[in-house]
Amino acid sequence: MLPEITLVFALFASSAQNGAPCNLMDRATVIALLGPASTAGTPTGPEPDDETSGTLRYCTFRAGAAAVLISQVNFSSAAEARKATTRELVISRMDGDDAKLVDEPGLGDKAWWAYTSEGAQFVVLKGSVVIGVALGGELAKKPVSYRNVLRAATVAALLKM
Repeated sequence: MLPEITLVFALFASSAQNGAPCNLMDRATVIALLGPASTAGTPTGPEPDDETSGTLRYCTFRAGAAAVLISQVNFSSAAEARKATTRELVISRMDGDDAKLVDEPGLGDKAWWAYTSEGAQFVVLKGSVVIGVALGGELAKKPVSYRNVLRAATVAALLKM
């Protein structure tokens, strides 16, 4: 009996860890951002982050041609995360020549609000983890207009970490 319980626990812990970014956003927030036709989150990863030494996991919620993406990059230490997470890295990950980036006080150890004409996101460094909460695609309103809802979603995600 004990081996079966251990196996079940190991499988549950593994699946919870793999879906971790999906667990950072509740259904009501997804609906507020994408509408009631949005899908359940699809987890991806873990995989090496191409631009840093971290390990990337992310979750995608979709509604038509719009999507919310929650990314989580884990580093081996807070110092490594601080070194890798720069304004330049954040801006380079934003698609579009019209990208704007603003320091965002009050979230984690360091945070930014970034947006273009096609999408918007908060990126937050907290200890050895960096999370991104992004919205993009064919949206009902301009991406910058979702700032308050995205910030609230980011705060909620940080509280669940």
